[in-house]
Amino acid sequence: MSEAMRPSDPLAVGGFRLLRRLGAGGMGVVYLGRSEAGALAAVKVIRAESAADEEFRVRFAREAELAGRVESPWVVRVLGADATAPEPWLATAFVAGPSLGEAVGEHGPLPPSAVRVLGTLLAEALGAVHDAGLVHRDVKPGNVLLAVNGPRLIDFGIARAADDTALTASGLVIGTPGFLAPEQARGEQAGPASDVFALGCVLAYAATGRTPFGSGTPDALLYRTVHDEPDLDGVSGELRAVLDACLAKDPRARPAPEELRARLAEDAPAAPSAWLPDPVARTVAERSAESLALPDIEPTVVDEPGDASRPRKRLTSRRRLLVAGGAVLLAGGASGAALWAAGRDTDHTGGEAKSAAEPTYVLGVQVTRTGPDANLGKACERAAQLAVAEHNAAAGSAFTVRTRVRDDDGTVDGATSVAHEFAADRDVFAVFGPTGEVSMRAASRVYAAANLTNVSSTTGQSDFFVSSPTVTFQTGAPHEAGGTAIALSALASGQVGRAGVVIDRAGGSIMHDQGNVVVTSWRQTLGAEVLPRVVAEDTDDGPAAVRELLSRGVQDFVYLAPLEATVRAAGQLARAGFTGPRWMSHLLYGSDFPRLAGAAGEGWYVVTPAVDPAVLRTKEATRFTAAWRARYGSTPEPYATEAYDSVRMVLREFARTVPSGGGRPARPALAARLQKATYHGVARTYAFSEYHQYAVTAQNMGSETYVHQVRGGRFRQVGPILPSQGNQ
Repeated sequence: MSEAMRPSDPLAVGGFRLLRRLGAGGMGVVYLGRSEAGALAAVKVIRAESAADEEFRVRFAREAELAGRVESPWVVRVLGADATAPEPWLATAFVAGPSLGEAVGEHGPLPPSAVRVLGTLLAEALGAVHDAGLVHRDVKPGNVLLAVNGPRLIDFGIARAADDTALTASGLVIGTPGFLAPEQARGEQAGPASDVFALGCVLAYAATGRTPFGSGTPDALLYRTVHDEPDLDGVSGELRAVLDACLAKDPRARPAPEELRARLAEDAPAAPSAWLPDPVARTVAERSAESLALPDIEPTVVDEPGDASRPRKRLTSRRRLLVAGGAVLLAGGASGAALWAAGRDTDHTGGEAKSAAEPTYVLGVQVTRTGPDANLGKACERAAQLAVAEHNAAAGSAFTVRTRVRDDDGTVDGATSVAHEFAADRDVFAVFGPTGEVSMRAASRVYAAANLTNVSSTTGQSDFFVSSPTVTFQTGAPHEAGGTAIALSALASGQVGRAGVVIDRAGGSIMHDQGNVVVTSWRQTLGAEVLPRVVAEDTDDGPAAVRELLSRGVQDFVYLAPLEATVRAAGQLARAGFTGPRWMSHLLYGSDFPRLAGAAGEGWYVVTPAVDPAVLRTKEATRFTAAWRARYGSTPEPYATEAYDSVRMVLREFARTVPSGGGRPARPALAARLQKATYHGVARTYAFSEYHQYAVTAQNMGSETYVHQVRGGRFRQVGPILPSQGNQ
């Protein structure tokens, strides 16, 4: 999504009249520009302070020179550059379509025929790159834009000549984990075959909607790239054979781009965008139409000097522009309104405004009300309502907040629709949610494009920062931390023994990443023997893994799997008479495990930052529990406390961005405050890491992560991992 020009922005650069801001980062700004001939361009301008380093200017000049070498209709064209200017700039043809990552995130995987066409054209693009003597080194979904007449490969920021090692340090991993070849993951020199491997990852992502080596921390992705086979489930036939070849661990076994193009070649589509599914084609067409509707220049927006509360004035009265779309180095995003189905919308005032003049703002609440995430959605929705009601009732509050609750069905389409609605409404200052990982992956892209802050207390994937690096925050601990928590709780309780660890891949990359941490921590930190076993997806190997580990005389058991598989394992262990310590995934806290497992579930542990405030004796926990009971007639349910804290933190930081006397704050201001915020909640202190996740430390891992055990048919909180540091 584009933004209005600011007073400090230049009017023109290198013969390009600048129209709008397409995005900004630490190094500079990308503008939508128009040449004297009327051609649209994405103009990247580097800030003077960033360009003060002469070595940086050398690299920037190389980027422009290298990109300019390539001649292909499927590689974005360089229109001009000047690395010697006080503020260096690079202009490329503007592509008015979404990135591949955005298209798949919003609309789901592409059909096999579309993947084959995409692969054919991108293979041709890589052939041109390699013919120019270059290696791209960062082929990924965000660097593939979908235009009306086909895809474009962009971003030569880290490309280099095939025989150039001068700017590459030995052992340095450069590129995007998850789309790097094994040789790059090992820090070795990248060659043309490395780009083919990356293209295979991109096509696998387009075909399945997931990266072939899962998600998680960069180290985990690099390890799996080198040692694991790619996840290509759902891909079959010749396309599967082609992807297998591209993803060969040995670079010599991968096809050259020309061979790859021949194997993937499809008949040319009847229409320029007929190869794309209808929803994606419509998005591309809409973006293209919008980019052509540029009769005037958007006026610069200025604030009246000395009074931030006064309405902003425009220098000229001109027709407004809305330019949506991808651009070089940016993942674009539409923000058109998408009205939700009748009966699913819920708006609450949370208390009346104290006066007619008091401003009112809207907090969007995105939850899933059905399926396995329904309980999470209910707890989060209730927590948001309580936090907002308390804000509105507090003496001295300068504004009123309304909540607008939307159910996203836990699907990509549902989450995208809800996110578009919230993004299009300028009264919405932030969004609490989504509550599920699938919804988060789709919605965060939309919020990123709209600069709309969203905070989730129930997700924990580590890679949302890639697609939403400025406005998406997670107050739930990273999933990988759950593995460390299990090992630490075993150590603290004196229950470290020979452990059997079962990792069921049916639970997705979360179980695998958490399991890797458990195994490593048990072996290297606790110094104890561990026997890991992996259950492949779509198999029934779980019981066999349990039998085999029991036969090896394990004393501890960690079973990381979805609910039904864990319940079955509990029954199997109970029938075998196993009474040693047993841990499940933190994702099952608050689930139906106690009821479904029955007597076999008694004694199982789950370790999670989620707290039961009703058993704490602190003043704040007692107050919160009483307020919840008064409003809802029960004690707070699992995950309610973290949701309540998250909304309270958002409201506190938002209040500090509201101009005195009212007015609409700039959307990015809230995210900027949250990134630096520290908030003391009911049972823990919240601060964010550089990736906008809850910052896990040795202190809060011990004192603010809680051990729960199944007793009497329900989860009961035993205490923090390290009771002596706890707030019981």
